Formats: sequence, structure tokens, C-alpha cells
Amino acid sequence: MLAAHVWKAVQVFSGLRSNKQMMRRNVMAYLRNCGYNAAICKTKWESSGGLTAGNYEFIDVLRKEYSTRYFVDLDFASEFEIARPTISYERLLQYVPRVFVGTSEDLKQILKLVSDSARRSLKSGGLHLPPWRKHRFMQNKWLGPHRRTVNLFPASFSSPSTAKQGYGVKCRAVGFDASVNGGQLLFPATARTR
Repeated sequence: MLAAHVWKAVQVFSGLRSNKQMMRRNVMAYLRNCGYNAAICKTKWESSGGLTAGNYEFIDVLRKEYSTRYFVDLDFASEFEIARPTISYERLLQYVPRVFVGTSEDLKQILKLVSDSARRSLKSGGLHLPPWRKHRFMQNKWLGPHRRTVNLFPASFSSPSTAKQGYGVKCRAVGFDASVNGGQLLFPATARTR
């Protein structure tokens, strides 16, 4: 049932596909409206022992009745793209779901299989395996230390940097709303508005 709701939400918010962050947050809100304990899950880890630092966001859904955590990634398959893949790796990627909905066990199996395959594909082409395609890095994306948030808008949404880029919300007050401007009218009765 969860997968069906995810697919429905992806269809409903398909117009947001170019803005992955807003798409993810709207799908999360849709799932919450359907009664799921869904949240944006943010993983973040530091460099250590050959592991490159990184962070990642996806949706997770906690189901208390089953004591299960479900992972929902709306652009899952693209996370496994590599340079100059072999034919066998391209074939394998055709089976990786574009939108992933599954448990940690499902995820671990896919990560192991695809990471090993990517390593072999790159090695056969004489290419180096980039740190962000190593199995440990891929595991940390979804299974690393995380925090959950249910905020519909990211914390950076209203920052000055987003306003400069034209992504901020721009409002203009028109009329005589006394709740705006500290309880004072925007245009006092004696002011000329020509």
C-alpha cells in the first residue's frame, strides 16, 4: 500500500521534478496526509578511514505496528550512474528502480550488488572507483547517522541567499490590514495615495 501511495504522490507532484528538494518534501507531506509517519531523513557523515564526508536526503516511513523503517528515494537509480559503464552494468541498472520503496534489508542487498558491479565495471575500463561510488559511502547515504524533519520548507528556503537567486517568496501588502505593520494601517486615513 505504501508503494502505491508513493507512486500516486510522484504523479501528483511530477511538475516539481526539476526541484528535487521540493518534490521530496511534497511527497513526504502527501504520505503524512495519508496517515504515514513519514519524514525527510537527512544523513550526514564525516571523513574517516578512507571514507569521504557527505550528506544525503530521502524520505523514510516508520511503521510501529511492524517495527519497520521504510526507505523512499524518488531518484534512486540515478545514484548509481557511472562513467563509461560496461554493457552488463547497464543491464543491471535497468533493474534498479527509479523510485525505491523498501526496507533496510532490501536496500542493503541492492547496495552490495550494484556497488560491486560498479567497481568491476570501472576496473574493466581502466577507471578509478570514485570515493562516492564505494560501498561504504553508498551505505552511509541511506543507513548512516541521520535526523528526521517534517518541515515542508527547508531551513534554507527563506534565507537571503535564496532570495537573491529569485527562489524566495515575494509578498506585497495591498489594502488596509491592521494585523500587518505592527497593528497600524499601511496607509493612514490622512495620507494621500496618489
